[in-house]
Amino acid sequence: MYLFGFGSLINLASAQKSFKRVLTQNDLISVKIKGYERVWNAIESIEFEDGIVNGVFLNIQKNENSILYGVVIKITEEELEILKLREKNYSCITIKKESILTKNINDDLIAFMTTKEDKLAKKDDKNSFIPLKYTQIVKNALENYDEEFKQNFKHIFENYPFALKAGDYTFTDPIQNKAAREGTKNYNDSK
Repeated sequence: MYLFGFGSLINLASAQKSFKRVLTQNDLISVKIKGYERVWNAIESIEFEDGIVNGVFLNIQKNENSILYGVVIKITEEELEILKLREKNYSCITIKKESILTKNINDDLIAFMTTKEDKLAKKDDKNSFIPLKYTQIVKNALENYDEEFKQNFKHIFENYPFALKAGDYTFTDPIQNKAAREGTKNYNDSK
C-alpha cells in the first residue's frame, strides 16, 4: 500500500519520525495526481509559548481541474496505524490509481485529508495561525525535488490566508504530539 504525502511528509526528516525503518530520499517517490489541490485549511490545536491557538496546516481538497504534486511512500499496516496518530484530525481517504498521472505507481493511494467541518479553517476564524516552522519544513524539503514539483508548491507560499506565527509549538493532544515529534522512537513506551 502507498501513502500520498503533500505537506510535511514530503520532508524526509519529518516523514522519518513516523517510521521505525530508516527512510531515504528514494523512499519518497515523486508523483502527480489529478483532481485535487493543496489548501491551507486543516486545523490542529497547537500551543506556542504565549498560548493555545488553532494551527492551520496544509490539506487537500477535490478540484477536478487541478494537478497536485506530492510523494508516495510504500507503507505497512503498522506504519499506517502510527501515521493515523500523527494525522489524527485528518480522514483516511483513497485516491484511485486512475488519478495518478505518473507511470511509476499502479495502485490506489491512501492520503490524509481533513473532511470534518469543525476541523476546516475559515478565513474569518479568530486565533488561527499558520506555524512559520511548518512552512519551513515544507519549503526545506523542496530542494530535493525537480523544478516542476517546486512550481506546483509555489502558490501556497504566496498570499497566505492566515497570519504566520513564529516560534516553537506543540500539538495539544499528547498522543498526537508524541507521534509527530518522536514518532516511533518511543511509540511502544506509550502503550
